[in-house]
Amino acid sequence: MQTVFITGVSEGIGAALALHYAAQGARVLGVSRRPRPATLDGSLTPEDYACIDLGEPDAPTAVQTFLQRRQVHTLDILVHNAAAGWYGSPTQQSSASIDQLLQLNLYAPIALTHMLLPRLRAAHGVIAFISSVHSALPTPDFALYTATKAGVDGFARALRIEERGKVDVLVVWPGPTRTSMHAKSGVPPERIHNKHYASPEAVAAAVAVAIQRRRSCAVGAGNTLLRWAALRLEAPLQTMMIAWARRRSLRKAGGE
Repeated sequence: MQTVFITGVSEGIGAALALHYAAQGARVLGVSRRPRPATLDGSLTPEDYACIDLGEPDAPTAVQTFLQRRQVHTLDILVHNAAAGWYGSPTQQSSASIDQLLQLNLYAPIALTHMLLPRLRAAHGVIAFISSVHSALPTPDFALYTATKAGVDGFARALRIEERGKVDVLVVWPGPTRTSMHAKSGVPPERIHNKHYASPEAVAAAVAVAIQRRRSCAVGAGNTLLRWAALRLEAPLQTMMIAWARRRSLRKAGGE
């Protein structure tokens, strides 16, 4: 039986992944800052769920205690899914909010990876970082979020080389997904286009395939092309295209 540990498991992509792996017969453990929702009843037991806010500095220690209490000595799959965004100019974001976003999106996955590597090596496991297609793009109004995802990408690339032959490391780059993240980030309702976004289940299915193949991937043909172009276009052209797209979006939303 595989043992799978997922962060940000209470909703969205994390909850869909928990359901997928539970259906495969895996033991699923997870953490989220919210109390365990009833929607996870078929995915993981109350004992295998911990209410831990990974945006707090002592979170890695709390996760270590939780896994020791649950007698988890090896891990087959670790999915770093927990993340948050913040919409607007960085000049409008408080220092406390900046610190918490860096803690949750960047420090927590690095610290948890450091702590859990022995368990993953014991099973020749897989680490999957859920990043964003925007990590390779200049993304106005999401500057700090983009920076944290770019940092995760850099850490994962180096770790993949360091752990070769011991643990497989991969990154999955989704585009906008139909979750509550945009609203929680403060995105104006008129700029949230859920009907055009991928469902959490579709993204989770792509993540599961990437883990099975032990290979990084972008989710969907459009995002694959977007990431390919972002990594190859010259920076001035890339910035010009993003600026044009932003102006167009604002005009449609009745902005500037």
